[in-house]
Amino acid sequence: MKRKLIFFPFFFALYPVLGLYSRNLTEIQPWEVLRPVVIALVAALVVTWLFTRLLKDRERAAFLAAFLIFFYSASELAYRLIEGYFLHGLSESFHRMLLIVATLMLAFLGSRTVWDKYMTAMRRNLLVEYLNLVSIIMVVFPLYNIGTFWVQAADDTPQPWSSYVGQNEAPQSLARGGTPDIYYIILDGYGRADALSALYGYDNSPFLDGLKDRGFFIGEQSQSNYLRTSLSITSALNMEYVNFTADLAGAESTNRIPMFELASNNRARRLLEEAGYHFVLIDSGSAFTRFYDAEYFITPFKTRPNLFEMWFYSTTALGSLYEPELPITSALQEYLPVAGYATHRAFTVEALDQLSLVPEIAGPKLIFAHIIAPHPPFVLDEDGNALHPNYPYVTGDGASFVADKDLYKQGYIGQVKYLNTRLLAVIDDILEKSERPPVIILQGDHGPGLLIMDSDTPESCLWERASILNVYYFPESQTDLLYPSISPINSFRSIFNTYFGTSFELLPDQTYFSLFDLPYNFIEITDKVRVPCGMTEMQNQ
Repeated sequence: MKRKLIFFPFFFALYPVLGLYSRNLTEIQPWEVLRPVVIALVAALVVTWLFTRLLKDRERAAFLAAFLIFFYSASELAYRLIEGYFLHGLSESFHRMLLIVATLMLAFLGSRTVWDKYMTAMRRNLLVEYLNLVSIIMVVFPLYNIGTFWVQAADDTPQPWSSYVGQNEAPQSLARGGTPDIYYIILDGYGRADALSALYGYDNSPFLDGLKDRGFFIGEQSQSNYLRTSLSITSALNMEYVNFTADLAGAESTNRIPMFELASNNRARRLLEEAGYHFVLIDSGSAFTRFYDAEYFITPFKTRPNLFEMWFYSTTALGSLYEPELPITSALQEYLPVAGYATHRAFTVEALDQLSLVPEIAGPKLIFAHIIAPHPPFVLDEDGNALHPNYPYVTGDGASFVADKDLYKQGYIGQVKYLNTRLLAVIDDILEKSERPPVIILQGDHGPGLLIMDSDTPESCLWERASILNVYYFPESQTDLLYPSISPINSFRSIFNTYFGTSFELLPDQTYFSLFDLPYNFIEITDKVRVPCGMTEMQNQ
C-alpha cells in the first residue's frame, strides 16, 4: 500500500515565521527572514524524525510534532492575546503555566491510549489529508501578502535612494589631517527643556547648565525636521530633506525598505570615510540604525541576531524565560537576545558604557549611537534600577503606548534623569580620554509623545513632538554657525563647514509631518509647531 504523503509539520512550522514577516513587511528586510525559515524547517524535520523513531507511528508522530512546534513557536503571541483582550495584568508566569497546560493536553490527545481508541485507519487518513490542506491554506495567505507587497514595491527603487542625495548641490570633499572625532548620539524622544517644564513639571536646567559648563552650545529653540525616527535620523545623516522619497515610492506607499540603504549609506558617513575616518556603530537594536556594515559594530551580546530574529524568538516559548527575569535570563541573553524589556535595558545601559570606551579606538572616527531612551518602554528608573512593566513588551510611543498618561510622565522623566546623570559622566570620559577635543552632538530625533497619546494626526498638538534636545560641543568654541533654532538637517553641514573646509549652505529649518503608515505623505507644519499648545488639556486631566 502506498504511503500517504505527510508534509503538514513543515508548513505548521513555517507559518509563525511567515505570518510575523507578512505583518511587518514594511520594516523587515527579506534576508533577515532566511535564518528563522531554515531553523523552523530543520526543527520540524528533527522533531518529526525523533517522534517517528520513538513512537513507531508516522501519523501520530507528525501530529505531535506539528502542534508542538506550532504552539511553542507562537506561545508568547497566545499569551499576549489573552493578556491584551481577556485577562489584563497577567505576568509571564501565566505564559509558563500556559506552556505546561498545552503540553499536557497535547500529550494526552496524542497518547497511544487515545489514538488506539478513537483514531481508526480511516480517521487517520482523513486527519492527514485535512491537516495537509489546512497547512497549505495557512502558508498561502502570508505568502500572498508577501508577494503582493513586493510586486507593488518593485518600482520603488529604480536605483538606490542614497544616489539621489546631493543631486542639487556641487560635490564637496572633506579636508584631511588633524580632524576631530565626531560623536553623534541620538537620544530617542528626548524633548526640549520648555516642553519638559510645561507638560511634565520637570526643570531640566541643571543638566543643561552642566553641559554649558563643559562648553556645549544649547539649541534652545530646536525642532526636529520630521516626527518619525527613520525620517529624522536619515535626513540628519544625509544633511538633506528626504521629501524626494514621495516621488520615488509615492505618497501612498508604506514601503520603508529603501530607507534602510538611505540611512546606512548616508552622505555624512561617506564623506568622512573618504577622508579616512573609521565608522563606529554602537548597537541599540533599532531596525533603522543597525548598520551591519560598520567597521566597528559594538553590541552588548556575544551573538548578533538580526532584528526579525529577536522579534520572532520573543513570540516563541523563549519569551517565558525572559520576563520577568529569571536566573537563567542573563546567560540566555548573552547568546540569544530576544526582543523584550531585559534586552532593551541591556542595549541602553551598554551603549552608555561603550561610549566611555570608544576613545580608545585609534584613528579618526565617526561614532554613531542611537539610544532608545527616554522613549518608551520605560525599563530604568532615575537611579538606573531595573523596572519590570507588568504588560507585554511593546515599544510604542504616543497613541501606541499601552499604559496611561500618569505612567508615561513618571516613566519618561525617570529615564530622563537617569540619562542626564550617565551622560554627564560619559561626556567627561570622552573629553578626558580623547587625544584631541572631539565634536559631540546630543540630539533628540523627535520629542516625547504625551500629547499624541489620544490622536496622532496633523490636527493634533504636535509642538511637544517637534521640540527636541539639540546640543553641540565644538572644540575651541567655534560655534559661529550654530544658532538657537538650528535643526538636525544642519548639524553635519555646520560641522563640515567649521572643521573640514567645506562650504555647504545651511538649509531652512523646517518640520514635516507624516503618518506612521504613510511615511512619505509629507505635510509641512513648521509654523504650527513653533507655538506651544496642550498645556490646558494636561491641566484639566
